[in-house]
Formats: sequence, structure tokens, C-alpha cells
Amino acid sequence: MKELDVLLADWLEHRWPHADPGRRQSFQWLLEQPDTDLAGWLIRGLRPADTAHAALVNDIVRRRD
Repeated sequence: MKELDVLLADWLEHRWPHADPGRRQSFQWLLEQPDTDLAGWLIRGLRPADTAHAALVNDIVRRRD
């Protein structure tokens, strides 16, 4: 989905260079998830169960606002 690509690319461009290893690992995990899960988390307001992954999703969504 184009919307997901835009959100993820924006985070990658602006946050990745300063992200700690844990946040980078969470981002890599996020990229491996199905588009349906990503859409739920990044567009529909759902969150992954893992707190580190949920924190990353929150950061990505806040950049959109």
C-alpha cells in the first residue's frame, strides 16, 4: 500500500539515523509484517502487543500528524 510506504519511508529517512539498536531492530521486524497488520497499526489505530513495537508504531504515527 502506498500510504504505508510513505509512512515507513518518512520514519526511515528522519529517525533511522539517530535510532538506537533496539529501535532499529523493531523497525526491521515491522517491515517483515503483513500489509494488513501494518495498515491496522499505522492507519486504523491498532497497536502490536509488544510494547517496543507499539512504541515504534506510535512514533511513526506521530510523524504523520
